[in-house]
Amino acid sequence: MNEILKKILNNWIEWINFEKRLSAQTLKAYCSDLNLFISHLQIYKNKEIELSDFESLHQTDLTSWFFSRIRDGNSHRSNARALSSIKSFICFLLKKKRIKNSTFLNLKGPRFVDSLPRPLTRNQVHKLLKSILLEKEEWIGMRDLSILLLMWGYGLRISEVLNLKIIDLQSEDLRILGKGEKIRLIPISKEITSYINKMTQRCPFNFHKNEFIFIGKRGKKLKAEIIQKEIRKLRNQLMLPEETTPHSLRHSFATQLLENMVDLRSIQEILGHSSLSTTQRYTKVNSDRLKAVLEKNHPRAGG
Repeated sequence: MNEILKKILNNWIEWINFEKRLSAQTLKAYCSDLNLFISHLQIYKNKEIELSDFESLHQTDLTSWFFSRIRDGNSHRSNARALSSIKSFICFLLKKKRIKNSTFLNLKGPRFVDSLPRPLTRNQVHKLLKSILLEKEEWIGMRDLSILLLMWGYGLRISEVLNLKIIDLQSEDLRILGKGEKIRLIPISKEITSYINKMTQRCPFNFHKNEFIFIGKRGKKLKAEIIQKEIRKLRNQLMLPEETTPHSLRHSFATQLLENMVDLRSIQEILGHSSLSTTQRYTKVNSDRLKAVLEKNHPRAGG
């Protein structure tokens, strides 16, 4: 990638960060999407990609890139986000008049059925919670357990958990900084507060009210990759489903609320969804689960 394109890419990252208030993790994903797209084009076109190339992208460029991602095992949701990242970059180029036009915005990727969130069973989550404490320093075990409980028991995103500061836990309500810098408050139990207090007491570092609650072995803010790697390791050890990820704990929490007859508006508020349509996706999950239970346990099941 030439230096001009690198500089413009950095300007785009700063722009979308200001415009959309994305999390650091999402910004990293956007940047990775674009870098991988440019790398693919360089191989596909057998040339160094320049700014002017974004004016002459064709359907074949998009199709070849899509199928290379599918071949590499990327999910449909990941591919959709990557396409959104590239279109955002091209919109930026047009807005800043770095290119005059681009046909890419009119191109369409393959249509995929939107995948539904897949919750874990209570037994699967309990296996994770039990195993997360093993083979590590006590304070790190308590840290990882607290993180999992906040995702499974309160529906927090991994980014929201890792952004928590000591000051956010100073009352009976937990102060959460969500997507788009939106703040929401949820009641916090004495159990989770107890786990976090034990962690901070056993941790070799000192904590101040404006510092992050969850830190790594060097005393810096904990990275999401550490928890993702730990859950991936336990998933393989415990032979849990492929969809066992930090985010699946949030999905499981939402499904539990629905099964307990909590109304959608309340679930939306607790999860911090900006749109009710996002929350409504869980009704389909719950419906499928209930259907499976009925088919298995109906008096006429099995003939």
